[in-house]
Amino acid sequence: LPVTNDPFKNFTQLICLSQINQAMTLKSISEVCRLHSSVDMINPKTSQGHTMGIMYWQINDMWQAPTWSTIEYGLKWKIGHYYAAHMYAPVYPIITVTPYLANITDENAQLSIDVVNELINGIHGDLTCWIHTLDTMMTRLTFGGSILFNSSGIQNFMNLSYALLMKRAHCDNNNQCILHCIFSSNHYQIGQTLFLSRPKNYQLMNPNLNIENIKQISSTDFNITLTVDRPALFVWLDITANVTGYFSRNGFHIFEPKMSINFHSWIPIINFHQANFEIHYTSLFDVTLP
Repeated sequence: LPVTNDPFKNFTQLICLSQINQAMTLKSISEVCRLHSSVDMINPKTSQGHTMGIMYWQINDMWQAPTWSTIEYGLKWKIGHYYAAHMYAPVYPIITVTPYLANITDENAQLSIDVVNELINGIHGDLTCWIHTLDTMMTRLTFGGSILFNSSGIQNFMNLSYALLMKRAHCDNNNQCILHCIFSSNHYQIGQTLFLSRPKNYQLMNPNLNIENIKQISSTDFNITLTVDRPALFVWLDITANVTGYFSRNGFHIFEPKMSINFHSWIPIINFHQANFEIHYTSLFDVTLP
């Protein structure tokens, strides 16, 4: 936790970091379970398998506090709920490094990319990965390929030497680089980010996060354009208290100079004026400032 003499700021930073921790915990556990959910793991004699389904505790809460629920007392989605919606996606890439937090010189360490598909009719798409640093929008390395599912299941997309990959990307240590992958098909796209070190070990730089524009699409839907100069981690958007709804994404990472996010209001908004439609935005850089 950052050291500050402001008790209120210290408390709000603690709450924000605790919510990030909850979201990442839900995400990590679900990925382990989904990775072991293939029908190939079912014993045909006993019908016993590994993970054939997963639920998490808990969705809502009756307390006005930073609890383990993913929806607040006033129906606002926490970071954990956005991550829960993401982790239940029918097509989902999973990136792992074995052993966990391996040293970049460990020649036995492996980076594996698997894709979970729960669509009955199958899917064809491309998986592209980039290795980023936090000081520039330029990528260190790009790799990927095509993947085809004829039916539901899990495919091992790629296994790479972790040490060789770090060498190709000119990463001198684990906390210098971040891996970000996107699976995309004709009507589907989902991203996945792997921290190669604990987030607290990264040297964060000011991403100069800003809102460029807010455009009303309909009485209940809005498009928000965000800009950055450097990669931004765990970007959190929060709407004014008199407006309730949810964003298309939240608690996300930005690796491009510009990104668009949608907001859906529970009730119609008339006479929209951007000056009165206040959105607070923060990233991990802001939360860790003393």
